[in-house]
Amino acid sequence: MMNRLNLTLDIKPNSIGQRAVNVRSSLTVANLIATIQDKFNIDGELMLLRPNSSQALSTEAGLDQLGIGDNSTLTCMKISRPSGTLDAIQRAERKPFSRKFTRVFVREQNTLFEFDLRWQPALIGRLDARDPKRNRLLAVDLEPFQDSPTVSRHHACITEANGLFYIEDIQGRNPVYLDGKKIKYGERVPLSAGATLKIGQMTLVFNTIG
Repeated sequence: MMNRLNLTLDIKPNSIGQRAVNVRSSLTVANLIATIQDKFNIDGELMLLRPNSSQALSTEAGLDQLGIGDNSTLTCMKISRPSGTLDAIQRAERKPFSRKFTRVFVREQNTLFEFDLRWQPALIGRLDARDPKRNRLLAVDLEPFQDSPTVSRHHACITEANGLFYIEDIQGRNPVYLDGKKIKYGERVPLSAGATLKIGQMTLVFNTIG
């Protein structure tokens, strides 16, 4: 019989608070974090800690391997990154691109469907029907193009500063590839016209008209 654990998760992001869960004792920390992100639509990279500890639990280890017992409490927190993009998303304030650009858009490679980007931060992801407020900055909605858990609600983000564009992985779980190279979570990477972005199974080509 599969062993199970009753846990209390104290989820700090978005002030979610304490939630009781019943999980497999062999569940890895990484899979538990992924479940939390999916269920509560939390952006960014998360970590789990024991109460009164500042040491994150190893994501590759199973709960039983870490000695997590029945009726334990774990704290879930965001891993802080310095780019400031997540703060801008939290404010949900649309800002224009520089006036030098008459059009900024991405083209889906297979269907040739084009998404116009009219504000920044320009989110790439999937529509959130349960929480419409989270859709205010969504510029590229991939929901109609694939039913895939490999695309997060808020997956990646395009921003611009002083005429230079950037792409950023803002969820740290499902990867973002720029011209075939995986980008690190929380880093703003320069984005040039003609560059390809791999988001889940979709390939998007970034373009600007000045």
